[in-house]
Formats: sequence, C-alpha cells, structure tokens
Amino acid sequence: MQKPKLLKAIVERHERRSGDEGQTVFEYLGIIVIIALIIGAIIGTGLAANIANAITQVLADITT
Repeated sequence: MQKPKLLKAIVERHERRSGDEGQTVFEYLGIIVIIALIIGAIIGTGLAANIANAITQVLADITT
C-alpha cells in the first residue's frame, strides 16, 4: 500500500506548487515594467547618448 501514499504526496505537492504559478507571472511582469520605466527615463533625460558615447569610447580604447 505504498503507492497510494506516494501518489497522494505527489498530488498534494503539485497542488501547493500550482498556486504560485500565477504569482510568478505577475512578478516577472512587475520586473519588466520597472525595466521599461528605467529605460524610458534614460532615453527621456538624454543619458542614452552619453552612455552610447562612453561605450563607443571604451570599445575604441580596447581595439586600438
């Protein structure tokens, strides 16, 4: 009679885990929204050009 106990444990574990899946989606969505806001702020303030110039300069220093 080991199999029914094992099956019951597996089912209970799956039921506990499946409740977290929706929460994980919202957490990822929140992270994406925060990253989008940061990128928007960087572009909106003109820092994007400064960052691009700094990266270009560093790459030029490395390759020469």
